[in-house]
Amino acid sequence: MNILSNIDVLWLSRRVWSDRRRLIRNCFIGAIVALIIAFSIPRRYTSDVVLAPEAAKSSSFGALGSLASMAGVNVGDMTGGNDAIYPELYPQIVGSTVFIADLYAMNVKSGDGEIDMTLFDYIRSHQSKAWWMYIVELPLKLKQMLTSKAGGVSLPEDVTYYSYSEGETNVINKLRKLVLCSVDVGNEVVTISVTMQDAKIAAQVADRVASLLQDYVTKYRTGKTIKDFEYSNALYEEAKADYDKKQKAYALYADRHALGSITYSAKIEENRLRDEMELAYSIYTQMAQQKELAKAKVQERTPVFSVMQPAVVPRLPSAPKRMFMLISIVFLTFFGHVAWLMVEKQVKETIKQQRIAIKEEAQEKRGK
Repeated sequence: MNILSNIDVLWLSRRVWSDRRRLIRNCFIGAIVALIIAFSIPRRYTSDVVLAPEAAKSSSFGALGSLASMAGVNVGDMTGGNDAIYPELYPQIVGSTVFIADLYAMNVKSGDGEIDMTLFDYIRSHQSKAWWMYIVELPLKLKQMLTSKAGGVSLPEDVTYYSYSEGETNVINKLRKLVLCSVDVGNEVVTISVTMQDAKIAAQVADRVASLLQDYVTKYRTGKTIKDFEYSNALYEEAKADYDKKQKAYALYADRHALGSITYSAKIEENRLRDEMELAYSIYTQMAQQKELAKAKVQERTPVFSVMQPAVVPRLPSAPKRMFMLISIVFLTFFGHVAWLMVEKQVKETIKQQRIAIKEEAQEKRGK
């Protein structure tokens, strides 16, 4: 049954006009319902941070290439190759449980100064919600009260995994919905969006998330190079101490035999000490070159993030869109009422035709 093809537009216009009082009443009721819903939903504010990470690439060390060859180090191995963490993976990093849990301890302050606590406490016990959510969550809370068990699970001391309580897991799941990260694949621009019920807290968390993400990527890219630098620095300090020791020994021996006749055995001993000092100096020079090369490698591998848009305290809420909600519900109410008039006419005509058919059938039976 195609209702639209059987509707007379002129009739529908007259029918809507004749039923305008009921239509206006329904639209008014819809507007009241929309306002109740809109003002029952807590306002939320979104703060965005836009980052442009440096593209990962291999590069030579320029003038330090000669130092690398002199130190016996392969420059190809020092460039680090390609990264395993690309900007496309940043949303998975931000959404990971460990990353979200790192936000627990940060202190947040509301714009009015009434809230000054950790983010964990703020998400756990200072979140407003619509009145109907208390009714929806009531059965779940009753179930948790009836099925909850006292005590916890004891973990061995050598565990290598993370364990979170039920309360921590709930906070993590809430934060995972409030802290989002997206990447523009075309230009690899990273956008971090944080939504909170307080504008200032949203900006604070967005700035912290951006900082944690930069630290995470920097730590990953420079982790091995920093270890190499520390190892090279340890070898450098050891070689320097050995060279200083050999140099001092040679100088003391040379001072003691500077005056008077020098025997052949004393000359041999002096040559031996000088050779040891020169060998220690050669090693010391190589270690110094390796140290500088490792230091340059750390600088080369340290990523650079250009902050295209820092965290800003939003002035207007991002949700709920009260005016949009009001217009949408009134619009749906209006067209819902018009659709009902169309269906009502079609149903009445169908019933009328069925009644006529029944009467005609009854008359035929009586005539027989």
